Amino acid sequence: MQKENTLTVEQWCGQWFTANRHKWNGNTEGGYRNLIYSHILPSIGSVALSDLTEQTITDFYDTLRSQRLSARSVWCVHLLLRRCMDEAAREQFIPYNPVRLCQEPKAEEYKTAPLRLGQIQRYLNAAEQLGVLPAIYTGLSSGLRQCELITLSWADFHVRYRYILKGQRLLILNDKTALLLEQIPETASSYVFLNHKTEAPYKLHEFYYLHKKILKQARLPWVAFRDLQRQCMEVGI
Repeated sequence: MQKENTLTVEQWCGQWFTANRHKWNGNTEGGYRNLIYSHILPSIGSVALSDLTEQTITDFYDTLRSQRLSARSVWCVHLLLRRCMDEAAREQFIPYNPVRLCQEPKAEEYKTAPLRLGQIQRYLNAAEQLGVLPAIYTGLSSGLRQCELITLSWADFHVRYRYILKGQRLLILNDKTALLLEQIPETASSYVFLNHKTEAPYKLHEFYYLHKKILKQARLPWVAFRDLQRQCMEVGI
């Protein structure tokens, strides 16, 4: 049964942020805070949760675009709002999540110069320093999509024969990837790569911020992970 609800978007987002902030690292918390308080609440904060509709949200995205917010930022707002309203629906403050009825905004393709081989090595060194080299190297060398990488399970992975079978895709592992995967300590989880902070599989936005953190530590310019992956597979890291 749906709860009696007089909450506004501002009140719910504030409650949700406060209740969940302890789960996030500093970068994630800061990013979420900025999206909520700089973009979501100024536009739709006064709207009652019960009045939030697909059209309201679509108009909100159009407003953000008219304010020259980047396509990637609008996409990030969408992902965060969807996550926040999923919980409102689970808590029965709303009968369903209207964000899920909206067409997901597209993030723009970044047009960046490829990294030089020395820069790629700096990126890998930074990933090793952060303790995430097995996940990053597997992603860059195997051709796995990010959503496939973060949900990779031990059942998909066959070290002895050096391949990954993900759905209908058969991906061959190179020697270094197989060696790195063999060194991962066994856990109770069925997933290969876990976020060290949450002990759960990475979510897409968490993996995005991880990639961004590695680039920052290596003092490298922005390059999208999929573009770096394409380059690494071409040169055969």
